[in-house]
Amino acid sequence: MYNESQTDGRFTTNDHWSLAKIIHDVLKSFDNATHIFSYVYELNIHMVILECIKIICTITQTSQANPDPSVKDIRDNMKVKWCAYFNEFPPIYAIAAILDPVVKLQGLTDLITFYYEQLGVNFDVPYYVNKMQAYF
Repeated sequence: MYNESQTDGRFTTNDHWSLAKIIHDVLKSFDNATHIFSYVYELNIHMVILECIKIICTITQTSQANPDPSVKDIRDNMKVKWCAYFNEFPPIYAIAAILDPVVKLQGLTDLITFYYEQLGVNFDVPYYVNKMQAYF
């Protein structure tokens, strides 16, 4: 492996490279979502929930691929911070997803259920979906 014999603080082992790859994958998912969230001239609000799911899946999958305790700590801290912002989606995102002909009401139920399963949070999905349906 590159720089394996050097000990001057550079990436020196396969473990360091795999950790860098995990961090890269997670940051790449955030970068992709940021580009979608910041579109100005295209409709994109219906894609917010799907992009959030992609981020959570990336965090979960990359940390499962590497059982290193430091990766688990990073993942747990990221999930806690993520839940502070996206523990419950604002109604505008759910309404936009329902109005998307690809997603509709059943798709929203499936997406929200999958999202909270990946997040590892107990959430009353039927109540949330019924609350969103009441807006119509």
